Amino acid sequence: MFTEFIEKISEIPAGFNAAINDLMGSPVSVAAIALLMLAAVLIARFSKIKFTPRVMAHVALAVAMTVVLNMFVLFRMPQGGSVTLASMVPIFFIAFIYGPNIGVLTGLLFGVINLLLGGVIVHPIQILLDYPVPFMLLGLAGYLPKKMNIGMILATVLRFASHVISGFVFFAQYAPEGMNPLIYSMIYNGPFLVADLLIALVVINILPVKKLGRRMLGKDLDLRYW
Repeated sequence: MFTEFIEKISEIPAGFNAAINDLMGSPVSVAAIALLMLAAVLIARFSKIKFTPRVMAHVALAVAMTVVLNMFVLFRMPQGGSVTLASMVPIFFIAFIYGPNIGVLTGLLFGVINLLLGGVIVHPIQILLDYPVPFMLLGLAGYLPKKMNIGMILATVLRFASHVISGFVFFAQYAPEGMNPLIYSMIYNGPFLVADLLIALVVINILPVKKLGRRMLGKDLDLRYW
């Protein structure tokens, strides 16, 4: 696993350049991602969230941790998707501490970076469904910090739905002959997301999330949902 991590690091420049070139060939994709980012920032602003240096530092750290953990691949699917070393945990954690809006923004930032690190680009809608959108949906777990397990399960189901739609619409050709592409997409995306979710559930239940949140934010901890 560590050897694969080193190889992944070495492949970043080439993957980044390739992704940028592919994106530049699809202005619609660039515009869609830019609009998503603008919408996330505006939602956070209208929610009266102050982007203090502390908030930005915690979001940046969560995104960086997600990127690193995502590189530790336990199992990789042939057409994309993998079981990782708790890569969803930083997004869930920031969502539980700061609330769903910041969680969604964190997921969006990771999704864009994940795309730029060598994502598969087929269509502008496919890019959204496989990269920014599913990780943004993980941030919605922040609506249920008192029921973190349920929040993580529901958010992962939403991520699953996004990947399934992408697979059904844009990767139907990989379905075995005679198999419904929707069923194939569900069977393909289900196992690695279930495994990723189980790992995240174990880690989050070990972490003292609220205690860490109070240490990080003190009296500024958002208790609206707690």
